[in-house]
Amino acid sequence: MTLANRFFSRLAALCAAVILTACASGGPQTPAISGTGVVSSISETTETSSGKTAMTSVLGSLVGGALGSTIGGGTGQVIATTVGATAGSVAGANMAQRSAATVWDVSIRFDDGINRVVRVRDMPNFRPGDKVRVVNGAVSLL
Repeated sequence: MTLANRFFSRLAALCAAVILTACASGGPQTPAISGTGVVSSISETTETSSGKTAMTSVLGSLVGGALGSTIGGGTGQVIATTVGATAGSVAGANMAQRSAATVWDVSIRFDDGINRVVRVRDMPNFRPGDKVRVVNGAVSLL
């Protein structure tokens, strides 16, 4: 088995492990929150999927490694393959970061006196001080 073949075998095993880990984790789960309360604050943030970042990084690594393996021969080919895989991985991760979604974290003081944060995907049509109803994590103005 050549050095390049061993590299690709190990790379494939690593990719499979990363993909399976990303699929198994599924990301954080927010419990369904319901009730009424007053909006305390709203903050805009971005959200990326760790599974998507891992997947694009792995795919970038595979493509970069495959392209690098077509250059030269012997040790030069192994170096080109390694550089291509690394560059592809970084490029894939950067692509996933640029495709992050804008979300809003709405801090609400519920009528039971507990402060909770609800993440919403659509721009809120309410502001701090407004009375709102939350049903299964969806916030609406009262």
